[in-house]
Amino acid sequence: DGSHRRNYPSGGALYPIETYIISSAVPDSGPAAFHYNPTDHALEKLWDLPSETSVSDFARVGESHKLIFSSLLVFTSVWKRSAAKYGDLAFLHSLLEAGHMSENILLVATALGLKTRPMAGLNDDLIVRLLDLDTEDEQPVHSITLCH
Repeated sequence: DGSHRRNYPSGGALYPIETYIISSAVPDSGPAAFHYNPTDHALEKLWDLPSETSVSDFARVGESHKLIFSSLLVFTSVWKRSAAKYGDLAFLHSLLEAGHMSENILLVATALGLKTRPMAGLNDDLIVRLLDLDTEDEQPVHSITLCH
């Protein structure tokens, strides 16, 4: 919903980026997937993930030793939100918006003393399956790891 004011710029105020969290650090819960609802400013639990889900599963082959985190923030782009107005520039606008959002998260995490790391070496196919994304309309574009 592009009608809700947000704390980052978006081309044409179309807000193509969606935010998901995959976490194994929720108290009294196993691994689960969440979606951030900006209109309600609320984190919505989508579903539990298989108990054997490990954060290292999200790494590309050979990268799992680098993944020491408890949660993964995933930014996806819903391309059609920007494409109707900006055509092929929707891709660039989505990446810029995800970058602005990422910067805000990294700044807040630093102020709170949390360990974070933008992460590109991830298994996008697994993320798509776990979040049940329709890749014709929505695809992962950026992610940040968080340590608890």
